[in-house]
Amino acid sequence: MIDAHLDMVRVLVGRGIMCSICSKNDFAQAQAKLEELGIWDLFVFPHIAWSPKGQAIAQMIEEMGLRAENVLFLDDNHLNLEEAAFFCPGIMTIDASKGGLPGLLDLPQLKGKDDRDHSRLTQYKVMEQKKDERENSGLSNVEFLRQSQIRIRIVTDVENHMDRVLELLNRTNQLNFTKIRANTPEERVALDELLAVSGMHAGLVQVQDRYGDYGTVGFFCVRTKYSGTAVHHFAFSCRTLNMGVEQWVWNYLGRPEFKVVGPVASSLEQPDKIDWITEVSDFGASTNPLDDRRLCLIGGCDLLQVSFYCGTNRDEFVNKQDDQGMLVRYDDVGFILNPRQPQLKHSMPLNKLVGQSLEDMLALDRSIRASDLILLSLYFSVPSDLFFTYGGSEWGGEFWATIPPRRFNKLMKLPELAKRFSKEMYHRRLTLEERLELTRRSLERVDSLRAPQAPLFLLSAVTQHGEQALRTYEIRESYNAMCRNFCRSTSNAHFIDIDQLLAPEDFVDSDHYTRTGYFKIAEFVNSYARPIVDASALVNVEGSDREAA
Repeated sequence: MIDAHLDMVRVLVGRGIMCSICSKNDFAQAQAKLEELGIWDLFVFPHIAWSPKGQAIAQMIEEMGLRAENVLFLDDNHLNLEEAAFFCPGIMTIDASKGGLPGLLDLPQLKGKDDRDHSRLTQYKVMEQKKDERENSGLSNVEFLRQSQIRIRIVTDVENHMDRVLELLNRTNQLNFTKIRANTPEERVALDELLAVSGMHAGLVQVQDRYGDYGTVGFFCVRTKYSGTAVHHFAFSCRTLNMGVEQWVWNYLGRPEFKVVGPVASSLEQPDKIDWITEVSDFGASTNPLDDRRLCLIGGCDLLQVSFYCGTNRDEFVNKQDDQGMLVRYDDVGFILNPRQPQLKHSMPLNKLVGQSLEDMLALDRSIRASDLILLSLYFSVPSDLFFTYGGSEWGGEFWATIPPRRFNKLMKLPELAKRFSKEMYHRRLTLEERLELTRRSLERVDSLRAPQAPLFLLSAVTQHGEQALRTYEIRESYNAMCRNFCRSTSNAHFIDIDQLLAPEDFVDSDHYTRTGYFKIAEFVNSYARPIVDASALVNVEGSDREAA
């Protein structure tokens, strides 16, 4: 019978079902006997002591990051079973005195999955080692985390890891903040369609620290627009509970507001600054090389999607929504060109009508000077006919502004602001050539501020995909020609030809791409963060212009 029980433990561990011990006994004697039987190393978080079992089991469940509902407790004493049920509501119990063990492996709750390499056991052994070391170190939890050397890797190629995505969505509870499942065929189709939406950013979270490898422990799926970030999925394995992983990822995504579907075992609001986690591009490196350089991103909402793949050390001057729900554009020639005069600090036209601020402008200048790489997306500064001037001592105003149509329409519906707009803002009807000249001057100013070694990238306007591109082909082609000429005559300036860089299936429409499309753009930019082994595979060099090909 003992051999049968030993074999049962081996089978369960091979299915990824963790086994532990809660026994009133002498620890050393019990360990010695189980080592003699060759099975001690298959148990995790054993509690062997002369203490009540109920509270001990509750503590074991907490230490392992489990839910009582997912734990099965076997004992041949019905009082111990009752005690466990009292302290651990929801726990499953079996009375071993009634001979129910032979059918244990047939229970659907213990079906598990193939884990003959014991990867799950290894992960729990890591957790066990950390618990023992933390208890013996005398350090606070935060101090212990800071010496744990926790590293996170974000994997964006989620389609090739869908088994793990589905497992995280369907099996996590304690740290599943959205609890949207993908169990049924209909739910799976909905997930695939969601991942295909333009601008959707999804990633798997892998974690390692000085104690070992936790594997892929989290999945997120969000969509960021100028109006904010929508969180569709945010789920994590409990094996990294209390490590700050889910809070770090939330910060990484910009702390988006969303309705948390409880219950959850952790709050995303963390009183301590999470400075004990480092993002890496691979676990062979001590840090993420992308974090060693600073990026400055200026332009339209397309950069919000690219920025996810460009590292965390970045300044984003990207179109956003202000407190009144109106669009503020930074792909605006005025934002770049206007003189940084102190009188703009309290300028009503700038702050209320345009939606920008002098501090925004000064922050842009500081960022350009300090950045190691600058990425511009300024096409939408050209097609607009809502160019205005305002302020200054000259008649008609000396400061430029491009008012986006959506903002203009909302302003005109607010009587007081509409009245001020008519008095303060002077409409300028510009030819295409004049608009392009303003945009070219904006590029020149950015170039004058950056360090010579900091590459400057210009995103093209798409000309070959979508009805919008066909309707505005002349404007787009003229913009691209201006950008190409600028790059050819400017050192370390590079034109990214989206038409050539992306495949047809990477386009959603003329101005939006799939996640793969945004990732390809970011990868081209990121190639400057590490040595390029074969530049010919990435680019077509034309003068000083390094074009995406």
